[in-house]
Amino acid sequence: MGSSSSHTNEPMEVVPTSKFVVLLRVSTAKQGAEGLGIDAQKRDINLFLKQQDNPEVVSELVEVESGAATERKVLEQALTLCRKHKATLLVQKVDRITRDLEVLARIVKDKDVPVKVACLPNADNFQIHLFGCLAAQEREFISQRTKAALAAAKKRGVRLGNPQLSEMNSTRKRAARKFADQNSKLIWSLRKTGKTLREICSVLNEAGITTRNGGEFHPAQVSRILNRSNALAGACA
Repeated sequence: MGSSSSHTNEPMEVVPTSKFVVLLRVSTAKQGAEGLGIDAQKRDINLFLKQQDNPEVVSELVEVESGAATERKVLEQALTLCRKHKATLLVQKVDRITRDLEVLARIVKDKDVPVKVACLPNADNFQIHLFGCLAAQEREFISQRTKAALAAAKKRGVRLGNPQLSEMNSTRKRAARKFADQNSKLIWSLRKTGKTLREICSVLNEAGITTRNGGEFHPAQVSRILNRSNALAGACA
């Protein structure tokens, strides 16, 4: 009996909690709204957390900002939370922190902010900085190779860009001229009665006449049609 009593009075082992501030970053508002990139980041981060002993996510922040931006309010908020809660900054990849090597160096040197990268689970702050440097160097190499390839192609006479762009522009111009021709007589007759551009728009819109794209007329569009027909008349004179 005595043995059983002493066993129940033994203190329970306290498992230390690992605290994390999770930072998720996308470059554009469209990516953020559609969840592009966010889901993949969460997946890798959750896999990392499952391997930790008693993890606690203090805060999860989503930042919509370029990794090359110099002003990163959400990143600074994440760093402040890490210091306040003695937590580790957790990201999916190194470039989710920043692509600015000076900013990265400042963060990894901060003794109050441990950093963990889900895709590099065993990397310490020094190694994270090293991976950031290597990634920056690779981006520079890719840029140099791309520029060299474009220059070589241009030297060989290869036409860069969309080869159909000129034809597409010509098609659009022909359509605009045709539309102007169809409506210029009516617009000029209204103009000759002394109506303003805005009054001409009202007449056209009330009559159900639409622009080339199917929208309502605005003064700027009427002005362009008048100018275009003037230019054509001058060319034919």
